[in-house]
Amino acid sequence: MKKSLLYTSCICIAMALSTGCKKDLLEQSSPDKLTTDNFWTSRDRALTGLASAYSQVESFVSWDSYIEARSCREYYREDFVEPGSDAYNYSWWMEIYNFSYNSGNYAIDLLWRDNYRGINFSNQVLQNVATMTSTQIDDASKNTILAEAHFLRAYYYFKLLTNFEKVIIRDKVPEGETDLPKAPASRAEVYDFIIADLKAAEQNLPLRSDRPVTELGRATKGAAQAYLGKVLIYRAAEDKGNAQAMFTEAASWLQKVIDSKQYSLVGNYLNMFNGTSANTTESIFELQQTMDESNGAYYKSQLSDWIAASELGGYGEIYGNNRLLDEMLKEGKKASDGLYDHRVYNTVFFKDDYFNDAANPRVYGQTYDKVFVNGGIAFRKWIPAKTEQLGNDVAINVPMMRLADAKLLYAEALNAIGQSVKAMDQINDVRARAAMPPLALTAATDVFTQIVHERVMELTLESSRY
Repeated sequence: MKKSLLYTSCICIAMALSTGCKKDLLEQSSPDKLTTDNFWTSRDRALTGLASAYSQVESFVSWDSYIEARSCREYYREDFVEPGSDAYNYSWWMEIYNFSYNSGNYAIDLLWRDNYRGINFSNQVLQNVATMTSTQIDDASKNTILAEAHFLRAYYYFKLLTNFEKVIIRDKVPEGETDLPKAPASRAEVYDFIIADLKAAEQNLPLRSDRPVTELGRATKGAAQAYLGKVLIYRAAEDKGNAQAMFTEAASWLQKVIDSKQYSLVGNYLNMFNGTSANTTESIFELQQTMDESNGAYYKSQLSDWIAASELGGYGEIYGNNRLLDEMLKEGKKASDGLYDHRVYNTVFFKDDYFNDAANPRVYGQTYDKVFVNGGIAFRKWIPAKTEQLGNDVAINVPMMRLADAKLLYAEALNAIGQSVKAMDQINDVRARAAMPPLALTAATDVFTQIVHERVMELTLESSRY
């Protein structure tokens, strides 16, 4: 057979050289090979392309990128944490913790690559779905898919802009090597690009209530509005001359989220982070995980093992420090039941009567002193409800934007434009869930200080402050 094929090939080449073997016979397209020209032909294909664009959110599809790189890169750049003993075995982790990293650091390299990969996939959707005909995809699906791609591209660029000083804008799929060399844009240009994408997304994204259960986790109008508010607040910090206008616009977008009645604070704070609940009414944008492995799917992780203290059977890579605990306890036992702010108990295990109650042992059926014989401040967030799940991949969804965050961002914007009393309404809503009494602060500086405190209480280990 090999000899026959080789002989036939030689004959064809000879004919081409002498008599001209028909060109169209030599350049036949493989009928079962997908190309740019024949892939984007149906709604299902467009959704497949969109799935690729979603795949790079928080580098979730790669174990190294999501667990090790993202965790140390985002959690170690905190002033409220310290690495566990095992972390000292990884020089690139400790470079992050010590702020001694450069572009050669593995976690930094992955951050750049993964987000630009997401941008590339988003650009492919934007370019190709836009040219699909009405016979290939219905208008409603087309508009929604394009809106989601705009949202995702903005998400990836915001991730880059909050981590790198200089960012290159890639707004189309490169068609050749001449498209590759490109100078970094100014930060203002990148902010403009992100905001334009989010506004384009907001126009055509559905409300959360219009998403069927099979589409939970996909971007919604509320997600675009919330991120518009967040991006504008970040930009206001850099552009002092236009800060008031940006805070004003940020407040208007965040108010839309709150007034939409699409979201509400959930009663059980801890359940959002231990795998008990997913896609709650508080969730605005959430990274999806699942234990379902049908058809080869694998969308779970070992984030819990990375964060869980070694005393609990985890890897013990990160612990809280005294500065975190001091901040979380500084209001004293002011909760309605005589305890500390309930968020501290849901965020960390620490030496306290609450965790040393022998009649109601709250450290997975044991007391704090029995488990943590050497003391320490161990994280409770992101640990599964049952410790027997540790040591295995588990599916705990990760809320990337939730209503409590949006409310505190809204309060920040309101306070910045002179509406401090109205800002306190949002702060007190968030505090009420933690059984904390309302506050009646009026001075803008005092309100801002309280917002800083509330963000520590509410959002520690959610990659929302550095």
